[in-house]
Amino acid sequence: MNRLEFLSYRVAFSGLPFGELQQVLREVEQNSPWTESFRRCWRRLREMARKAELAGDIESAAQAWRWTACACHAASLGFHFGTNGRDRRLAIIRMRKMAHAAYLRAVRSDPCLARLVYIPYGLSYIGGYLRLARKRRSAVVVLFNGLDSICEVEMHAFGDWLLARGLSVLALDLPSGLLVYPRQPHLAVEALAPSIANWIAGQPTLKPNRIGAFGVSFGGHLVARALSGDSRFRAGVAVSPAAWLGSKELAHGQVRLMLSVAFNLRSDEQVQSMAEQIQLARLRPPRGQLLFYNMECDELFGAEHKQAYVAWAGPTIEVRSYCAEHVGTSCIHSWMPEACAWLNYQLAKKEEPLPC
Repeated sequence: MNRLEFLSYRVAFSGLPFGELQQVLREVEQNSPWTESFRRCWRRLREMARKAELAGDIESAAQAWRWTACACHAASLGFHFGTNGRDRRLAIIRMRKMAHAAYLRAVRSDPCLARLVYIPYGLSYIGGYLRLARKRRSAVVVLFNGLDSICEVEMHAFGDWLLARGLSVLALDLPSGLLVYPRQPHLAVEALAPSIANWIAGQPTLKPNRIGAFGVSFGGHLVARALSGDSRFRAGVAVSPAAWLGSKELAHGQVRLMLSVAFNLRSDEQVQSMAEQIQLARLRPPRGQLLFYNMECDELFGAEHKQAYVAWAGPTIEVRSYCAEHVGTSCIHSWMPEACAWLNYQLAKKEEPLPC
């Protein structure tokens, strides 16, 4: 699958209106840069949102602001084509912050869309968004970003699937930490997991011992860290996750750039140092159950990563495979419903007593 097709599936899944996506793709096929085409797209959608606000049409304004967030984030993905110019890292961060600002406008227009939350951790906070299922109390699934995704866009789209099945969702601004100033990226989610679980336990609408986790690509690696860090994370779904970032993975310039953006790294030495810390084998085995989605045409994190997860998780892992590209967005309609059903089942099970 070529890059244009791969990114088109991702943008479509995020919720951008199909007509807008088609217009951008026509422009790109006529040699317009991806980022510039999506900048024009977000300006159109931003104008739509402002007009709806002036007309007092709050629901339409909220929807258009969320579409604007989708377009801003899509524009930031232009680095996959090498089209963001010399200062690509700063440009990507700026577009992600614009997506965040647009999403907040949507939330202000429609408070039922999500609730901005801050989870205490040490002397700082972890930012995120809580979206509640239509139940008095429900299990919750914590959503973790990949290196080039944000909780306001793709994680919101994943959350829709889970909410529709009665699960609340908590989309966290991890690993990037863009919602907190000064910015504090986090890799060691296993150290954050108790604080996240404690915060969930303090929410009257959430079940404290019914916590799931979900992530794709590098977000799947963070799922493994959460399961390693606190037993209240009962189950997790990891789609095309990395077990490490070695020389093979870092040979992709896009991976190096994504890592530098996500963790606010300014030099190749810092990127290399961070990559050396990403080692699944160093984590304690998970207490919860892990569902691993293996995409057989994954050119980024291949079969060796799957084998590492199987060795690490032992009897707690279940592997399911699809003939698809990295993270399998092209066939998400096939695997996402079963992933939701699996999480629902695991989080509804009675907790088994620990062996003596």
